[in-house]
Amino acid sequence: MEAATAMLVNPSAIERVHTGIPGLDHVLEGGFPKGARVLVAGGAGCGKTIYCGQYLYKGATRYGEPGVYVTTEEPPQEFRSNMLRFGWDFKRLEAEKKIGIIDAVYQRVESELAEQESLQAILYNLRSKLAEVKSLVEQIGATRLVVDSLPGFGFRVTDLNTLREIFLEIGLLLKDVGCTTLMTTEIVEGSGLISRYGIEEFLATGVMVLSLVKQGSPLRKVFVRKMRGTSHSLNDFAFSIGRDGVAIKGPIGVRSVSGGRRRPHSSNGRGKR
Repeated sequence: MEAATAMLVNPSAIERVHTGIPGLDHVLEGGFPKGARVLVAGGAGCGKTIYCGQYLYKGATRYGEPGVYVTTEEPPQEFRSNMLRFGWDFKRLEAEKKIGIIDAVYQRVESELAEQESLQAILYNLRSKLAEVKSLVEQIGATRLVVDSLPGFGFRVTDLNTLREIFLEIGLLLKDVGCTTLMTTEIVEGSGLISRYGIEEFLATGVMVLSLVKQGSPLRKVFVRKMRGTSHSLNDFAFSIGRDGVAIKGPIGVRSVSGGRRRPHSSNGRGKR
């Protein structure tokens, strides 16, 4: 039903935000819907952080759209260093007030020292950090936001109701700031879920699943599972990670657009547009 509804929407009536990833705008009818909250899900090493870094860097340097990066997984200095391998100088952009970075890694460390931390204390600390995010978004006029990753905010929290409260607070912030947001989550192999906790996708208006197939030659794939207001393809798309970052190579598989006709499989992993 959702796919059928999406096809009735005139794509030209929806303002789009360029992804900064070659080939992905074409898949998404011009880019992410403005204000979308897109979950980027995948296992370890699939390229989630690179997708997000490229989205922010190209937004700031090519499209004049400042962005904020919230990290719960790795310290900011590691993120900056990893992005430099693609020539993306985030430190310079921070100095120019085109990019802001929020370090939320400390919350993981604190939670290790306070396993019995009450829900009230968790939410108090979370709200303080989210207020910092909102303030930085306003200071630099950010229209792009990345949260990498959502599960980091629930680190060592085992109670499902507490996790729901945490993600509810995050969801309220994302709606309030109004940025076009990418959020990452880990897929646990064999879980049958598309997110770490099975909750994160309910914050999202779009879901992209990244995977790394290791049979024969390794193949990286992205599948757009959901994108509100977009008649997107139901194909898997091969992508590469090279010197310039991520690039979509072409469709692998069976369908051209939502509800479209079948296509023959391409033996080299690339199909016609």
